[in-house]
Amino acid sequence: MKLKLLTATALILGLSTFATAKGNVYSPDHGIICDKKSGFCVDSEGISMAFTEEYLGKKAADKFRKMTEGVHMDMSSYTLSNGLSCDSKKRICKKSKWDDKADKHWTNILFGK
Repeated sequence: MKLKLLTATALILGLSTFATAKGNVYSPDHGIICDKKSGFCVDSEGISMAFTEEYLGKKAADKFRKMTEGVHMDMSSYTLSNGLSCDSKKRICKKSKWDDKADKHWTNILFGK
């Protein structure tokens, strides 16, 4: 009985950890993807400080601004903490920057059909 309870508890804890990690990248609205872990949000044009502040808060937006201050960055191409790689100029998201095929789900959320 104790072994079953211990196993069930471990399973629940493992699933909740996975759900939390999986939940770092989400879409609060069509055309927007946010990444809590990386601390920024994007729209079809690229990384958006306005949406970062709106959905992740002023503290997250200020932290991202400070981190990228003085750094020349292409804000239209980025990789999220779950490996999802998007390019706003090409209007595509892929499961990783090494994939050739579009991730239909995230491409549709960000850029539409």
